[in-house]
Amino acid sequence: MGAKADIIYVILGVVVVILLALVIKPMAMGEIPRLPWGWGEEAGPTVTPAWVPTIPTATASPTPAPTTAPPWNGTPQKIGFVDPSTYQIPTGESQVNMTALPVNRSAPTRWVTYATIDGHWSGTTGIVRIPGPIWRLDYSDIATSNYEISLFNCQVMDAADPNRFVRIITLDFRDFLAAKDNPNLRKEQWVSTFYEGYHDYYFVINARCIDSYHLKIQVPEEYLGV
Repeated sequence: MGAKADIIYVILGVVVVILLALVIKPMAMGEIPRLPWGWGEEAGPTVTPAWVPTIPTATASPTPAPTTAPPWNGTPQKIGFVDPSTYQIPTGESQVNMTALPVNRSAPTRWVTYATIDGHWSGTTGIVRIPGPIWRLDYSDIATSNYEISLFNCQVMDAADPNRFVRIITLDFRDFLAAKDNPNLRKEQWVSTFYEGYHDYYFVINARCIDSYHLKIQVPEEYLGV
């Protein structure tokens, strides 16, 4: 009997040690004891849903491509001008072909009248070709009897480019009144020099209360061979 009791006490001691190690100590540390036979595990039935709804995948709406200009083909877009014949400018005028001579600037320039324009109404002239690299327009001979409202306007146009205004000359009542009091102003100031030439030009004239005008196109004599 004594030996059997000793064995029982030994077995109980072993069981107590196991319980302390596997149950008491984890519980004291706040852990769930996990025993070999599954005590202490969070076991539960596996629930299988009878039907799982299928959520359709959202398809993003296609983003429209931005509108762009067609590719450039390398040729500039042409913006046309009106036909020069719209202005009733005559073409094919006879031209004087002159050979330019060296300019002697040591001597005073002697201007020779190469062409004239006479009239008293508004109008557009024919084409004249300037036979030198420099020329001038003398408009000192303009007569009026009404100095208060008189007006003279002359537009010098490039015959090769009707949209190019080479120069615009305007005389209004102030200019005519000043010239009436001082006639020398006409010879001193009513002349315009152009530092271009060997080119074709025409003139658009607008006149108001002008009795007559006599315009002189002048070229240095060395370019006319005189």
